[in-house]
Amino acid sequence: MDDTMKGRSGPEIITVTDDRLIPVVAALMNLTESWKSELNKGAVSLPMAVQIGKKLNHERQQALLEFWEDARLPDKYMSRALHGFAGNMPEWAVHQVIRIYRLTEKIKASIVMLNDLMERFDALYERFEHEFWEGEWPGSEEELEAYLDKLEAEFQELYRQASDEKKSYNRHYGDSSSDSARDSARAAGPRGQVSFPTVIGASDNASPKELKQRYRTLMKKLHPDHGGSAYLFDWVKQAHDSYMQGQSKL
Repeated sequence: MDDTMKGRSGPEIITVTDDRLIPVVAALMNLTESWKSELNKGAVSLPMAVQIGKKLNHERQQALLEFWEDARLPDKYMSRALHGFAGNMPEWAVHQVIRIYRLTEKIKASIVMLNDLMERFDALYERFEHEFWEGEWPGSEEELEAYLDKLEAEFQELYRQASDEKKSYNRHYGDSSSDSARDSARAAGPRGQVSFPTVIGASDNASPKELKQRYRTLMKKLHPDHGGSAYLFDWVKQAHDSYMQGQSKL
């Protein structure tokens, strides 16, 4: 495959012979001039540009560009928007899908310690993801709108319940300040009101191995770098440290 690139001294011909690169070059050559400009400016990543050129014709590329310029989505959402446009999903529906994805992140941060709600969230989210990527949603816009509205309402209800649970939790164990987190952690010690196993969702007679595994899993979910809550991360860590100090004195 020959690709022509403009250099300072005129067009430069580059021949691509590597089978792994040919689809990449073909995708980049299929980009509209507007998307090529965004790529050259570094406004869109190279992997994303390749996917755009690979999956969309010029008309859909222009529609996606207008959508992207309006929303300026990061790649984690942009890949979903691209999938929607590639599947000829209406633009309003893509907007709603992105809104639902953003809502799910808020919900996950709110319910990570609420086991029952987390199980319901995981089941709903897995169904949402599967149906979106596999194109299993209704074909007509009227049915699609009703379905997405129902799906978003289910997530909103989970978020409402999580907010209510969190308010109740804070009333019992303190507010979200650092001092309160430390006080609550101390209360979670062996002689406190709330045991460490209870804090991490384990039974009081759980084995040390089970406690360690549950603690590590929970801390990964709570870590701020993974979209978790800094307050809850600190709270659980303090509870763990207090518990371990108590165990060492036994």
